[in-house]
Amino acid sequence: MEGDTDQIPFGNGTWGARSTSVAGTAIYRAADKVIAKARRFAGLKLECAEDDVDYMQGKFQIRGTDRYVTFREVAEIAYHGALLPGDGSLGPGLEATEFYDPPDTNDPQAMHLAVVLVDSDTGAVRLRALYAADDCGVIINPMIVEGQVHGGLAQGVGQALLENIAYEPGSGQLLTASFLDYAMPRAGDLPSFGTGFIATPAPSNPLGVKGGSESGAIGAPAAIGNAVLDALWHLGVRDIGLPISSESIWRALRKYSVLKLE
Repeated sequence: MEGDTDQIPFGNGTWGARSTSVAGTAIYRAADKVIAKARRFAGLKLECAEDDVDYMQGKFQIRGTDRYVTFREVAEIAYHGALLPGDGSLGPGLEATEFYDPPDTNDPQAMHLAVVLVDSDTGAVRLRALYAADDCGVIINPMIVEGQVHGGLAQGVGQALLENIAYEPGSGQLLTASFLDYAMPRAGDLPSFGTGFIATPAPSNPLGVKGGSESGAIGAPAAIGNAVLDALWHLGVRDIGLPISSESIWRALRKYSVLKLE
């Protein structure tokens, strides 16, 4: 939720791959506060000092003994006023509010490899393979992170080979204002991705997590562009702007042929 003070007091949104590193850390720290207060309730129930109570897997247990209470029992104490201490030293509830402003960014790192086939007669490019090795820090949910990387790679392929903003000369009228004209990548445009992960904990947050969705959109266009230029290098092509269309390659090859003849 962003900008709705009926729901939250403050929020900047989820830009910059910050959901888990910022919001996740706030949840992590708030949970620690809840557990710390719950240990006090557990100490009352078990008639021991809160420092002697350990929490693990839903149980508050006196250290070194088999005596414990469950989280459910502790919650019942916390939300029933009759079970609270009469001196007011411990108020009801297990709520906690926490804010977290990271001291530094936590940008992910990645290496990309693209394999392409280029038809020198038509300029058509076929993306045969695309590989990515990402360091997304500590990975909490591997399936979600892999899906994010796949989405980023698909977006990167679109940037490299398909997506283009075109304006009419003279009038400045946008000609690609809808998906009927603006080419988005489809399943047939994408190869089977090869992905791998390296987990280097981020030092900027206690969870050690990093972003996991943006590297595909950054590394894939560069890898694909370099692969196309490598395929055409022996023909003299040294630069092609994005998106790399069949027409742009065809024109680059014809330009080189003219220069060669001259």
